[in-house]
Amino acid sequence: MPEVEVRHDGHPAFRRQVRFDWSNLPLHWVPDDPFATHMMNVLHLLLPEGERHFIKAVLEASSLVDDPELEAAIKPFIQQESWHAWAHQVVLDHLAEQGIDTTPYTTRLGRYLSWALGDPPKWWPPAMKRWWLYRRLADVAALEHFTAVLGQWVLQNQGLDYAGTDPVMLDLLRWHGAEEIEHRSLVYDVYQHVCGSYPLRALSMLTTAPQFMFWWFLGVRFLMTHDPTIDAKPRWSDWLRAAREYKVPGPWKLLVTVPVRYLRPSHHPGTEASTQMAVDYLKHSPSAREARKRAITQLNPQRADTVEA
Repeated sequence: MPEVEVRHDGHPAFRRQVRFDWSNLPLHWVPDDPFATHMMNVLHLLLPEGERHFIKAVLEASSLVDDPELEAAIKPFIQQESWHAWAHQVVLDHLAEQGIDTTPYTTRLGRYLSWALGDPPKWWPPAMKRWWLYRRLADVAALEHFTAVLGQWVLQNQGLDYAGTDPVMLDLLRWHGAEEIEHRSLVYDVYQHVCGSYPLRALSMLTTAPQFMFWWFLGVRFLMTHDPTIDAKPRWSDWLRAAREYKVPGPWKLLVTVPVRYLRPSHHPGTEASTQMAVDYLKHSPSAREARKRAITQLNPQRADTVEA
């Protein structure tokens, strides 16, 4: 096993079983801005499918981990990611009720991810199967870099607040973003622990970043095409305008800044965002506070009327 540095900042401790009420969510939850709404809605399409494969890759690699602290962080990481997938899937169900059936997109995405992040052919020799696992971990680590940076963006950026974004949706995005920051180092550290190859890590970012953005753009086009209330297609100018208004991450950030930072040989996710930023939001998040209250009262029903959310 290679001798590489493994740091433990950015590992999760537990999951928060948050719940959201979508009964009052408007179709365009960024008021008067279908593009910004659907640009962010794509996350609901990408994440349930993606995170199921993230979980599978890390779970398969867990048998190779012999660092006790790193091993202990894998279970809460898997629990957090599984809850993220569930929470976003519920939004897709709500979109279907509003006339946007996302099944054609998610089915196509699922087939692609089953190829890119799925199991290798059974007839491959053990060495090739091990390399395939390393490559999957490297891809997931690259994608987790994107989710951590997006988490930092949605926590720090006030553009969606100023635009009057639906508060429940904003809380979902920020809860998820905070937990992505909280566990931002886990997959990277697992990869470093079991493989640690910089060329493979760099290659994964160089191939994963354009694929991630391709599926994101495809998702925006799909949602706007299938939105029954508008007759418009996404334009480059829409993205630039929404980014100037701080409603969505800008193209320079997603296409250049995020990948370039990750490509530094000395890069570690612990240098992105801060755990304290995530903890501070989760302490005050309406959904996280309710989840905390439910967890405490389940352990001690007598405190049901006295627990401070």
